[in-house]
Amino acid sequence: MEVRIVPVDNQDYAVLAQKLDDYYFEIVGPVQARYAEVNKPHNMNAICVVYENGMPIACGAWKKIDDETAEIKRIYVLPEHRRKGAASMIVKAMEADAAKTGRRRFILETARTTADSASLYLSLGYHEIDYYGSPAGAENCRCFKKEI
Repeated sequence: MEVRIVPVDNQDYAVLAQKLDDYYFEIVGPVQARYAEVNKPHNMNAICVVYENGMPIACGAWKKIDDETAEIKRIYVLPEHRRKGAASMIVKAMEADAAKTGRRRFILETARTTADSASLYLSLGYHEIDYYGSPAGAENCRCFKKEI
């Protein structure tokens, strides 16, 4: 697997991001619509796509919150490629890219219904924190933080 930082208009990212939106709409319903504006690619500082044998299988991004903080966002892995390390690769790549710009604190959120995601973040050194103001609302998400 290979992680590539890609431009905001990358078609592979666009397809994967749409699959992510569809997935979240299935599990959280209309709450997903609250994210439409904040999740547009041009709002991200960097986006990435993971390729396996030349095929796009996963994506992710990070967004500047302040001079020290980046929010890791838009992590999605095609179902048939899950549990093979792609999500970990994305988180680590986005942390490394954000760290190049001076970010030392990373935050992220996931739906309360995605226990696998929470387990992944905990395994990567994140710890659960209070809700930090995402569009979903505290009742719908779990928030995590990591400092390096």
